[in-house]
Amino acid sequence: MLLLLFLLIFGRRRIPTGITLLLALLEIGLVNLSIALNGAASNPFSSILLVPLVLSLMLLPFKAGFVVLAISILGQALQLIMPATGHHSAMMQSHAQGMVLSFILTSLLVTTVIFYFRLQLGVKTAAIQQLRERQLRDEQLLAIGTAAAQLTHDAATPVQTMGLILEELSENRDLTLLTALQNQYSQLEILLRNWRDVADDVREARTSEFSPVNLIRAIRHLIILARPEAQINWPQQIPSQVSIQGDRTLIPALANIVINACDAADSEAVKFSIGADSGLLRLTVANPVNHNTVFPKELLGSRFIHSESGFGVGAVLSNATIEKYGGKVSWEKSGNQVTTVIELPLAKGEDTVD
Repeated sequence: MLLLLFLLIFGRRRIPTGITLLLALLEIGLVNLSIALNGAASNPFSSILLVPLVLSLMLLPFKAGFVVLAISILGQALQLIMPATGHHSAMMQSHAQGMVLSFILTSLLVTTVIFYFRLQLGVKTAAIQQLRERQLRDEQLLAIGTAAAQLTHDAATPVQTMGLILEELSENRDLTLLTALQNQYSQLEILLRNWRDVADDVREARTSEFSPVNLIRAIRHLIILARPEAQINWPQQIPSQVSIQGDRTLIPALANIVINACDAADSEAVKFSIGADSGLLRLTVANPVNHNTVFPKELLGSRFIHSESGFGVGAVLSNATIEKYGGKVSWEKSGNQVTTVIELPLAKGEDTVD
């Protein structure tokens, strides 16, 4: 068989699709010609055509494989037109028709089975690829987490020093500078205290249930600290009698997505909405962007992406935290607006905590 011999010669080297298709069609044509000259449809060796058909379905794209299938069936159907040889040719006509029908049914069955297994293989390959990307991302996040823990530890001493300096500056006359420094110090102190609480929750694997009202309140609190100048249209209607499960890392993750939207909006208003349906709490953040802004939504949140505003670290961290609790983040750009949709599964219990 030409196709099988070609595969054995080239071994593991990739064969171009065009050459593989050409060899398969050439082999089918030669086999059909040989069958036509040796009994036509009554020739029992017509089943040998299944070999190039199977190889084509396994090696070629789906469309090319279906082309080989159609030509194989057409070649066998044409054998019925060819006159059968031998003195029993008239008696063998019904037998020949049965053999052609059997070949067609077998070809369709083989195609269906291979098509199904190729689809399953594609799904598993995609899942393995996604798992590899997630492992790579988790390794990167582990490195970032280690650095963040070290940064928090190292920042504690300067904060204490700033507190001592503030006490000394309180005796000076420059109250404007002193007030500004006190505000910055208070914000930094609050952030450090919050992250200590977050670290304790992560270390002890503590989780809580958050109602949508408390969730919005906590997100607004962090955004006021990080982006006090941000313009956000907060939701007027908030679902009640529902809650989500998570630890304190979930709040900064959600707030970071809103902060990114505010930064991308460039001082324009960001719309924030929240709703619950089908067992999910759905948060939607819509922000305007420049129409020419490059937006790789397939990569956003899954790996670090270099841009003018950074490397997308915040999006990766937020996405990983939300996925940890069975949630999902998706981004969509339409015209000059980017919409971020966050979906989190609702908790089974009804009790909520602040």
